[in-house]
Amino acid sequence: MRKCVLVDLGGTLIHGPSIRDVFGRALQSDEIMPKLDDDSRARLKSSFSKVYEGLKVIKRKLLMEVSLDTIIELALKESSMADHRLAKDLKRAFLKLYVEERKAYNDAHFFLEKLKGSGFVVVVVSNVPEHCMALEPLERLGLSDFVDEVVTSAQLGLRKPHPLVYLKALDRARASRAVFVGDSIENDVLGPLSVGIPAIHVARSGVMLKRSVSSLSDALDIILTEPF
Repeated sequence: MRKCVLVDLGGTLIHGPSIRDVFGRALQSDEIMPKLDDDSRARLKSSFSKVYEGLKVIKRKLLMEVSLDTIIELALKESSMADHRLAKDLKRAFLKLYVEERKAYNDAHFFLEKLKGSGFVVVVVSNVPEHCMALEPLERLGLSDFVDEVVTSAQLGLRKPHPLVYLKALDRARASRAVFVGDSIENDVLGPLSVGIPAIHVARSGVMLKRSVSSLSDALDIILTEPF
């Protein structure tokens, strides 16, 4: 029977500025600066924040993903600047900065390398509006060599904690059982438990559960010593 670990990405393996912060910096990039004046950039930054926060409520309620293209297009429309070429330029500038600004937690490499060396199938499961927002940081940070599959909400159109996300990840791993590791109680603990997948909560900050751990090294100790 294949042994599998499903692991969250942002907040668990890697971290970086928020999507809203990265978009604000993209507006100041060399690619975008010549295309917009100060007033237009300020309006677009405000519109992006408004659209993004509004969509967060909808996504949380329906557990459906909204693409990055749609978010940017809605922000441009909200600021009365609908422009297909500008939308493409903004997306390109945003993705470049987003990937460049991701950093791996100090314990991420050791955790993944040890799992692979111990014979586990490793599947990253992430809520992101663009699939490359998971793939490219893993590649740039040298983590992709230890990951067998990457399952994202951008691919599925569904977001954690929708039950089908975890079942799809198991299917991609060709595994009948797994353990989920992540930092979100709702997405990475309660969600997996709803479909019978045990979970380990990595509490890097915030609320601690009874069996929360503070690092991926602690999670690794549990995975290697306890049967799942």
